[in-house]
Amino acid sequence: MALSITKSARQFEYVIWSSKTDAMMKQLIGNSFEDSVDLYGLSIGVKSVDWKYHRISIGYKFTRSLPETATVYR
Repeated sequence: MALSITKSARQFEYVIWSSKTDAMMKQLIGNSFEDSVDLYGLSIGVKSVDWKYHRISIGYKFTRSLPETATVYR
């Protein structure tokens, strides 16, 4: 699944999806409140899933290190 990397996602350290893609995310990771996250081939560990706000916090270090040319999370 590919999710757009927005300016606010970079700034606030989140992978964010819309409510329209909520069903696809639930198929991908289930109804879990935690999931293992891989970002561009790097395992960054188990992260909390915030279903209410449709986001997963991945941390400052990872969002800031993404190149400006990166436009999607996979």
